[in-house]
Amino acid sequence: MLRLDRSGGAAPGNKQFKLAPHLAVSAAAGHRRVLSFGGAWSNHLHALAAVAQAAGLESVGVIRGERPQILSPTLADAAAWGMQLHFVSRGEYRRREDPDYVATLSRQLRADYVIPEGGAGPLAVAGCRPMADLIVARFPQGARIVVGVGTGTTLAGLAAALPARFSIEGVVALRGDGQLESTIAGWVSDMAAETHAGWRLHRDFHCGGFARTNARLRALMRHCDRELGLELEPVYTGKALLALHSLLAGGTWSAREPIILVHSGGLQGRRGYPWLD
Repeated sequence: MLRLDRSGGAAPGNKQFKLAPHLAVSAAAGHRRVLSFGGAWSNHLHALAAVAQAAGLESVGVIRGERPQILSPTLADAAAWGMQLHFVSRGEYRRREDPDYVATLSRQLRADYVIPEGGAGPLAVAGCRPMADLIVARFPQGARIVVGVGTGTTLAGLAAALPARFSIEGVVALRGDGQLESTIAGWVSDMAAETHAGWRLHRDFHCGGFARTNARLRALMRHCDRELGLELEPVYTGKALLALHSLLAGGTWSAREPIILVHSGGLQGRRGYPWLD
């Protein structure tokens, strides 16, 4: 297991890699105020608020849905770190990739720089190269790498940076995003050398949809907690482990080959699942 949850300081997990290039661009341009998007339990906004405060930047989080009477622990942390929380309707939130809407919102909220939802995009793909270096240093002969997939940015970064003796198995955490393959393929094509790691997506382990769980996932995570002392979160890494376990047990993969599970962090989100207490 690649324990990214154990590093990254204020932005543990894969967020340390995805946010670093955005913050570097902001610093070089002398920006003062950064803006991004997310939900009430967003790992991305949680990490952004923390690293922005540490870097002396102001931050704004555009939050999907009406402001609740009581903030989620995630948003409460972000607010405590100085992030301005701006709630919008779900209909308005769907415009988060509309350039005209984003430009208007940036002016309204006085933001100098906008980071896409989840930090997704070419900058963050390139930022994942150090993650690939960690894997090559540990398994120079190659390995099968299992990683949870939301936007596909981390998978694309690994696939583009790793040589062909590696293969990437992406476990999709949501259902119904038919453009995910083409998005990832475009990023890999733009970033990769002539030869790079192969990759594919597994769509049968979303457990009902994004941030949802089922009995199999809950049982596996409870076992990890109680018997192994291993904390996971059910949005990404928990589902990636469920896929790994299922595909090994079914004989699709061989236990004789090296397999690396990427623990992408996000443990702050466990607070949204009372059954993990």
